[in-house]
Amino acid sequence: MVLLDNEDAPEDITVEILSRLPVKSLIRLRCVCKSWYAFIRNPSFISKHLKNDVNTRLIIIYAKEDDTEEHSHPKEYFCLFPDETLEDLSLQDLSTQEPVLGSFKGLYCGIVFIEGLNNRITLWNIATRESITLPKYRATIPQHTRVFGTKIGFGLDPKSKDYKVILILNLWDEERDSSCAFSLVAVYTLSTNSWRNLKSIDYTMRLSSERTYFDGAFYWLLKMENDNDNYVILSFHMADEKFQEMQGPCILESLFDVTLGISDQCLSLLLLDTVDHCFKIWVMKNKKWIKQLTVGPLIGIFQPLLFWKKGAFFVESNSSQLLLYEPGTGELRDFELECCWFSIYLYTESLISLKGVDNVFDFDIPWQVLGVYQAE
Repeated sequence: MVLLDNEDAPEDITVEILSRLPVKSLIRLRCVCKSWYAFIRNPSFISKHLKNDVNTRLIIIYAKEDDTEEHSHPKEYFCLFPDETLEDLSLQDLSTQEPVLGSFKGLYCGIVFIEGLNNRITLWNIATRESITLPKYRATIPQHTRVFGTKIGFGLDPKSKDYKVILILNLWDEERDSSCAFSLVAVYTLSTNSWRNLKSIDYTMRLSSERTYFDGAFYWLLKMENDNDNYVILSFHMADEKFQEMQGPCILESLFDVTLGISDQCLSLLLLDTVDHCFKIWVMKNKKWIKQLTVGPLIGIFQPLLFWKKGAFFVESNSSQLLLYEPGTGELRDFELECCWFSIYLYTESLISLKGVDNVFDFDIPWQVLGVYQAE
């Protein structure tokens, strides 16, 4: 694919430059020529753009007491740290931009999941301001059972180049008054705007909030019931739509607080050993777990939260403060939050187009651009 008629601008350099640009700029650059328009909409480029740390920021959801009213419930905020370096800790409130009212269900590949009225799920791309409400999934559940929990995954099918939503329904057996030994599974495909049932999975488990998409698969960190509360990693491969249980680097037992994420472009685990108060970082390379680093001991830490950039990671202190461990200094940086509770998420600006919604940045493409070669 020819991007520019300029021998001094090799295509790989041009692609690298484009992958570092914010979404708003890229959407406007689609008008430069037909080849750029096609390239910027290509799922491979969208994936490359998502992997660039320059486009990654931090989102925080927190609750704060409303001092203006007595006996009021804490007010909830949905905010972005616009500075990708986190040198400037000023916040941008995104609450007023939310397309629907509802509860936050996750943030994957730059797409926010919101559960609104009648349990309808809405996908919201913050960067493009697109949103789409998915058709309601109508599950057929066994008699004397009910749904008592739902979990969601999202990612690109590298084979079909389509995006999929995975929905897991945890069931409760009302006769035995306990959770069922299986969970129902359905998959939604963005291009068809429809749900399909998949084979149920034979797990009795509590799905933790630790989950991530990486390289064609979605991963959950699970805490198993009736198994000494040990953790396992469950993966769902988007192309063949199969689940697979992965072994961890060691026995992930209750002595550890564990978080799952991406570090150094690898599937990674951040473990806090509650005995020696040290953090261990394990990364998956060449299908093997490698212990990359041990940090600590760090006293007064409640739990690990998530990986950040350049080897940094977030933790929560015993006094419920948000702290950032910076490997360059070996120190913990206090964000000095004043709130009742908080949760944080990695947010990367996304070019993923949500079907059925017109992009607010779209405009008539002026194909004739002076001095730029238009490749068909």
